[in-house]
Amino acid sequence: MSNVLNPTRAKQTSDPLIVRLLQSVTQLDPDRLEDLYNSPSKGEVSFEEMVIRSGVANERQIAEAYARHYLMPLFDPPSDTPPPVDPGVAEILPSRLCRDHLIAPLSDDGQTIEVAVFSPDSLLLADEVKLITGRQMRPLFTTLSVIERLLSVLYEEGSWTSSVSSSTAASFEEVDEQEDLDDEETAEATEIVHLDQAPPPGRDGRIIRYVNSIFEQALQSGASDIHIEPYEDNCRVRLRIDGSLTEVAPPPMQLLNSVISRLKVLSKMDIAERRLPQDGAIGLRSGEHRVDMRVNTCPTVYGEKIVMRVLDKNALPHDLSSLGLDERQFQDLSEAIRSPHGLMLVTGPTGSGKSTTLYSCLNYLNDSETNICTVEDPVEFKFAGINQVQTRSKVGLTFSSALRSFLRQDPDVIMVGEVRDNETADICMRAALTGHFVFSTLHTNDALSSITRLKDMGIESFLLSSTIRLLVAQRLLRRLCNECKTPTQLDAATAARYGIDPKTVVFKPAGCSRCRETGYRGRLAVFEIIRINTEIAEMIQAGATVEKMQKAAVADGMKLLKDSALEKVVSGETGLEEALSVCVH
Repeated sequence: MSNVLNPTRAKQTSDPLIVRLLQSVTQLDPDRLEDLYNSPSKGEVSFEEMVIRSGVANERQIAEAYARHYLMPLFDPPSDTPPPVDPGVAEILPSRLCRDHLIAPLSDDGQTIEVAVFSPDSLLLADEVKLITGRQMRPLFTTLSVIERLLSVLYEEGSWTSSVSSSTAASFEEVDEQEDLDDEETAEATEIVHLDQAPPPGRDGRIIRYVNSIFEQALQSGASDIHIEPYEDNCRVRLRIDGSLTEVAPPPMQLLNSVISRLKVLSKMDIAERRLPQDGAIGLRSGEHRVDMRVNTCPTVYGEKIVMRVLDKNALPHDLSSLGLDERQFQDLSEAIRSPHGLMLVTGPTGSGKSTTLYSCLNYLNDSETNICTVEDPVEFKFAGINQVQTRSKVGLTFSSALRSFLRQDPDVIMVGEVRDNETADICMRAALTGHFVFSTLHTNDALSSITRLKDMGIESFLLSSTIRLLVAQRLLRRLCNECKTPTQLDAATAARYGIDPKTVVFKPAGCSRCRETGYRGRLAVFEIIRINTEIAEMIQAGATVEKMQKAAVADGMKLLKDSALEKVVSGETGLEEALSVCVH
């Protein structure tokens, strides 16, 4: 009974854990404790930080007390040397998660990740760490100053991880981007995800943090696409980095539906519709940095697969010279697109950089004296000074109908996202004949094969020979990692086969931590630029084969796609196997 009525005893039993642990080994100053409880900073910082600031105990005493109580190791590196940690572990956990909770990754063996912690509250992050990384968390207590040193080493200012903190949750704003098409259709908006706020507690916070961690990994690694794929007993998350898919830690199966619903909500899709494909868009913003994502769902036998295309406008080349053209190719391209009328076609498979080339050309022509109109599906990047139209097949706004409208809009330059049918091809040709310069794309293996493709669509040879000014084919090759590429020489037979001097030193991929052991880091474009001169125009009208036209182009000093690729091998920018896998059939 005396214990119940004793106010000092009641005060002790309600003390925070750290105060009770410290009092078990030393006598704390009661006056400082009183100041601690009455501190105006209460609730703004962690209680452990308040203990240090008030002088009740130092950070080492706190770390030792927690380590003893929880029977966990104490991480205590020397203060006069850099912390013994591999900077590569910074890629494992998002910067914002570590800074918000004062934790720091120390090591990773593929199964367990060691994490330095300062407060017991951080122990509750074990499930979240497993959700993000797929590894068990092994905590080690340490001091606050060690945590701060680790964070400064692992997440230096200026890195993408710190400048775009993507482990955090989203607060949302709606930005109207398109007007109502009619009374029945409401304006579309892109959800803007702000990556600078803490997530809410509980299950929703776990889902939000996981989704944003995927965004972070994609942006930090320069991925072009994010794939989330459900299967019978598991799911798979993959990022397309430098053209190749790489697996990352998936969410637990019990959370997969919540993750997909989260992405569908952000993309403004119907979360109840799971039987039909849907399209949407998400915008990510941190400070002034803006990245858009084009989202598509597709129903599979085990659930909905989601693919997100990452569209970073800041990554686009701002001028033609940044595309990687040689001197002759740059001259042919820049002179052709300055023509008062004509047609330029860019060919290549999906993901070969055709849109980047077209946008670079439009930017080159974009000035106050030029009226530029584009019709695209979808509009991937928006530019000031260019009139861009998004097709809407449901209401009849197709490539061909938009093109007819453009011809009444006094355009100088027209860009059509893709020539998909004979009607669109015919309108493009007639626009090119009547005083407009037209850009578009086709899916063919090389530049001159587009002539055959257009003939198959019903375009007459005389129209082709009189309108086409330039044909471009392009591919993206992986760039060798400068940190680990290894010099080598080709054997005589291989060198002779590809027209390379056998004494030439070329490079091959090796693999290091900087390039994720792939030997490649980043990509570069290779081009086949065929300017239609008088000889080739006559061959088009006469119905010459692609092979004959290619020989005429080479005789005039133009390079075919494989020759451009092999030049990148000789210059040490890519490997021979990479060039052959993309450009030689």
